[in-house]
Amino acid sequence: MIPAHKNPFLDWCCYQYVHRLVRKSFHNVSIRGLDRLRNLDADKPVIVISNHTNWWDALAVFILTRAAPHKSFYCMMEEKQLRAYRFFAWLGAFSVDPDNPLRAAASVRYAIRLLQQKETLMWIFPQGQMVSPHQPIKVREGANYLAAQAHSAVMLPVAFRYEFFRDDKPLMLVDIGQPFPAHDSSDERVGATCNQVAQNLDQVVRTQDLTGFEPFLKPRLSINKKWQWVCLAAKGRLKEFDPAN
Repeated sequence: MIPAHKNPFLDWCCYQYVHRLVRKSFHNVSIRGLDRLRNLDADKPVIVISNHTNWWDALAVFILTRAAPHKSFYCMMEEKQLRAYRFFAWLGAFSVDPDNPLRAAASVRYAIRLLQQKETLMWIFPQGQMVSPHQPIKVREGANYLAAQAHSAVMLPVAFRYEFFRDDKPLMLVDIGQPFPAHDSSDERVGATCNQVAQNLDQVVRTQDLTGFEPFLKPRLSINKKWQWVCLAAKGRLKEFDPAN
């Protein structure tokens, strides 16, 4: 397995790059339930469970860690992905090979050691691979085993989507569910909770209703809004400008 090699300086450098990349690629990052991440108990380790739909998930996770600076971030990442993007190890990622039982067991033991530290916030994708957001989440064995070994830990469900609404660039949507004690966990509950949060976010996508969401980064103006701003500015009527589409 590939262990995490956290490096504060490289973490800072990567964050500057990732922040600019996300700002360039998305209209905004909109989050519901952000206070649940900000207010995590400093005295309890946390296991975050979420869906895994594409490459952006790892960068989204890294961005979100800034909302919980009192926690030490780690992420269990598929080994072939981490080998391709080794820099994630500098940020706190460590590998797991779901197709090799012996190597997977070594990763689980490593994760258990990390979860003995109260400041640990460990992000895992219980599907074990990238799956379309339109498919039900099928949880592989392992997530609940980690919870069983860390009785004081808290489980936090999260769902991601990347969708076009009314702007020229997509939205990164994040829904953070209600945390629950790890000692109340089970494979069935992990699967049901992940599916419920994902379904809640799917409803948001279908209705394009962002009630309850808040911007995590400052929204960028879409092309049509930039042109509208110029036109209104030329006429001295900027008070009429509405940045939202």
